[in-house]
Amino acid sequence: MIPFLLVIVVIVVVGVSVLAYRGRPESSIESGIRAFRREMRALAPPPEHRRGPDDHHPDSPPQDVE
Repeated sequence: MIPFLLVIVVIVVVGVSVLAYRGRPESSIESGIRAFRREMRALAPPPEHRRGPDDHHPDSPPQDVE
């Protein structure tokens, strides 16, 4: 009975260790850069609302056309 419980406990400990190892947050410089880019994309307006260099905001004063 005791060896059976010991095997179960070892399997559970190994399983929890694997899940904890795989679920830990990344800590490399590259992962920080990826996270920053992901956040910037989330904050950016959708492509159809982006203004190019020739586009003007509707509230901006009209520009002189020569």
